[in-house]
Amino acid sequence: MGSTTHSIHDAPFNSLADKRKVWNGPPGSREEGLGRLVLLTPEVVADAARSCIRTGHRVSLNWDLTKLEIANFNRAPTQHLIVPLLGSIAYDDVYIFNPQQSSQWDGLRHFSAPFPTPENPTQRLFYGGVTADEISNRSNTRIGIQHWASEGICGRGVLLDYAEYAKRQSINYKTLSDHAIPLSVLLEIAKEQHVTFRRGDILFVRIGFTTEWDTVMSEAEKSAYARSSNPQHAGLEGSEEMLRWIWNEGFAAVASDAVSFEVYPPKKSYPRGEGKNEVEGVFMHEYLIAGWGMPIGELFDLEELSRRCREENRWDFFVASSPLNMPGGVSSPPNCLAIF
Repeated sequence: MGSTTHSIHDAPFNSLADKRKVWNGPPGSREEGLGRLVLLTPEVVADAARSCIRTGHRVSLNWDLTKLEIANFNRAPTQHLIVPLLGSIAYDDVYIFNPQQSSQWDGLRHFSAPFPTPENPTQRLFYGGVTADEISNRSNTRIGIQHWASEGICGRGVLLDYAEYAKRQSINYKTLSDHAIPLSVLLEIAKEQHVTFRRGDILFVRIGFTTEWDTVMSEAEKSAYARSSNPQHAGLEGSEEMLRWIWNEGFAAVASDAVSFEVYPPKKSYPRGEGKNEVEGVFMHEYLIAGWGMPIGELFDLEELSRRCREENRWDFFVASSPLNMPGGVSSPPNCLAIF
């Protein structure tokens, strides 16, 4: 892939003419469909494999497909049918599921951003300027998940283990709250873990949601969350300095075990300590997905990954993820392995 293909992704954040409109490639092209994944060149992936695969241990990052068994936003739980064939000589599966209800990559068709005009003040567009009408048209597969499926999401993964950091620092929080993780803390974790980032890295942040859901929350608490008209999700702080860092570090994709990756609902501002001005909040989904074409992974199971990283005393690994090859698809289970 030549430098002209992804030169816009090499530009510094502050030089971007429109930080919510970094659209790459002609409409319908491979480059447009890949979005930020153009950073995962063969050279980047080969270098990641050479440096990260050492012991051969593998860890799945896919949560149980039946979770969330009680989800918000009217998302239905997975239905799994086992169907007999030939008088029960053989069996088939039938799956009916919403990828957003368990571990998933948010694809480019998942989230839009506001692009108002005098004629259409409420206009919202998806990556590349794709409209809701284009996505609703099933004969139109532009920016569908099939582009990611064609090459996979493969490269060097790096885990920033906020859940372990919070435990050491006696920071108490609920993962279904508006607890926000600022950039300063992520940088401190990276320093403690001796992590140095490379262009094309896939960033993972563990906050501990899947363990809290599986072992701490009661059925009544899960049901109350699912019924809530204003659910709260802990996650990364949504601020311009967080966006600047994600862009300038050259991450190709980001993921966590959180429900929304970033804190939800998005906040209008964030405090910066006594005597300092608050910083304005942003809705990062509008930038990362609709603006930059960046995959956002949510509800990944990072518990065994955390244990393996601590056991090997390293927080980088090779990522091999194969999204579903569904033309026009909006999102996909990650089908993701971390290889050490």
